Amino acid sequence: MIKTKNGFEQIDLAILGGGPAGLQAALVLSRTRKKIMVFDDPEPPRNAASHGVHGFLGLDGFLPTDFRKVAWEQIKRYNSAELRRERIVNIKKEEDGAFFVTNDNETSVKAKKVVLAVGYHDVYPNIPGFIECWADTIIPCAFCDGYENRDRIWGIVVNSKMELEKLPKMTQNWTSKIKVFIPPKMEVATSYQEELSKLDIRIYRGVITNVHHTDSKVESVSLDSGEKIEADTLLWMPSKKLSPLVQKLVENLGLELNELGYVKTDKMQQTNIKGLYAAGDVQNPYSGALEAAFTGGMSANSIVHEWYG
Repeated sequence: MIKTKNGFEQIDLAILGGGPAGLQAALVLSRTRKKIMVFDDPEPPRNAASHGVHGFLGLDGFLPTDFRKVAWEQIKRYNSAELRRERIVNIKKEEDGAFFVTNDNETSVKAKKVVLAVGYHDVYPNIPGFIECWADTIIPCAFCDGYENRDRIWGIVVNSKMELEKLPKMTQNWTSKIKVFIPPKMEVATSYQEELSKLDIRIYRGVITNVHHTDSKVESVSLDSGEKIEADTLLWMPSKKLSPLVQKLVENLGLELNELGYVKTDKMQQTNIKGLYAAGDVQNPYSGALEAAFTGGMSANSIVHEWYG
């Protein structure tokens, strides 16, 4: 890498995050012969517990570790990108428009552009049995793991009106045995409840206090009422929070968030900060691996088009 007069490594692009979004951006940009660093947090990725990435043509069923291995075999062919297993803790923008990207050892590189692909963090509920069954028979995404849990008794844990409106009917693609758990105070229109009843989908109102299981296989849940309900699979999307890095960028650089509280981008994945792009879960928490990769590619294409503009 080229050294600046201040001793910092100077590169063309810093990609923060080594998942599908970041790696797709790295692949596209490597082929333009840019000098790239991909910074991947040394902690296990959010999808580390996954039994396979699904719905991704050519890579269906690959373990996340194998997905990354194949991606890097392809990226390395172009001799442009370097992987660094480092946690990035801050980004500062300089007067010349470049960015100083700093890790937790206070080592910085200077990059002309940055792709933010750090995803987000799941906030797991403090409920006995949840962690033991997570990513096995407690699943956050029916498209990702529904087939592997087909024809079982599903319990849908609803946290919002949107989930209540969309998930019970959609889940019929994988099972006909569906139960819905909603918060005690959530309002449900009588007409909608009757509609679900006709589909043999019953609503249970209450807070889950325990997930009963054997060897990570859900068997039932207990509600705060004391009622115990049989279920084999729970479709449960835990709450989410942005990474400390993104929170810092909001505070220090004025990074804008969208109405859902995630990083706001234009149609070419650029944030309100010129030269800073965002892709994947960090700007759309409901995207899967394929969509994340697509947005990573979009950010790369955008950078290529305007690099010399």
